[in-house]
Amino acid sequence: MVNHHKFCIAPMMKKTDKHFRFMARQFTKNSMLYTEMIHSNAILKGDTDKLLKFDNSEHPVGLQLGGSDPQSLAQAAIIGEEYGYDEINLNVGCPSKKVKSGNFGVFLMKNVELLGSCINEVKKNINTPFTIKCRIGVDNFEGEKYLENFLSTVSDHGINTFIVHARKAISGLDTKRNRSIPPLNYDLVYKMKERFPEQKIIINGGIEEISDVKTQLKFVDGVMLGRKIYSDPAFLLQVDKEIYSNVTNLEFGKGLQNYMSYILNLDNKKDVNRAITHLLQIIRKISNTREVRKQLLHNIRDNSIDLKDVFDCFKEDLTQKAHLQTR
Repeated sequence: MVNHHKFCIAPMMKKTDKHFRFMARQFTKNSMLYTEMIHSNAILKGDTDKLLKFDNSEHPVGLQLGGSDPQSLAQAAIIGEEYGYDEINLNVGCPSKKVKSGNFGVFLMKNVELLGSCINEVKKNINTPFTIKCRIGVDNFEGEKYLENFLSTVSDHGINTFIVHARKAISGLDTKRNRSIPPLNYDLVYKMKERFPEQKIIINGGIEEISDVKTQLKFVDGVMLGRKIYSDPAFLLQVDKEIYSNVTNLEFGKGLQNYMSYILNLDNKKDVNRAITHLLQIIRKISNTREVRKQLLHNIRDNSIDLKDVFDCFKEDLTQKAHLQTR
């Protein structure tokens, strides 16, 4: 059985929507995908189809929830299960101001009793695997003993898979600075794997190259990358072969064309714009000049030019550049 957690693409707000996940799946068949963090209240009160519907090709894909009300989280998890997600993940690692004011995200690491109630309520209502994404600590809740106690307590509530960002969170920093200022401590995560060998531990934070992923896998069960993948989706072409020893015969040019066709079949203008935003990440990586990107944007914004014609004009040029970049 494939351990899809060996390589995971991190949940990223305004990035890992269904369009980006579809694109990612053109370049890796084995990696674990995740939604953006979606607050339980949004699912209960909003347009669930818009928030949760996904393409069947995305499997395996996990739904990441945010929130701290046990009943609301349980109801949202039930709905997520009904939509067919392979995993429900609770965010206990986001340090943004919004999650602080709502007492969820990483601030649940300060209130393990409430976190335990959330886990219990969710687990008794779903059969889908339920996992936790956390940090190594938050503010003065830190250190080896703290993290060991945290993992031990949460494990007692029936959690056996932890995605651990190897930085602590600092309340006074914004989300961006919390990704870089607190120092990485991979060794602490390795120690936790040694202390809890029966638990699946996935490490996250500061990992950039496929060689780094392989090194991490000597100590933990899986690796999660976020910003690196979003800025360079072509990186994923290495993953199936290098991490899963699985030759899937995926090709950059074909994947790019599949994604362009996907965009052309979207009905909603907002969906088209979001999907094109993700496409530009590839173009930024493989185009040698800004002129290529500017011309594509200009043509897309020119309502007199059909989007299919825009893509046809760029297909050959982009594919040629892609081959040069991936050799």
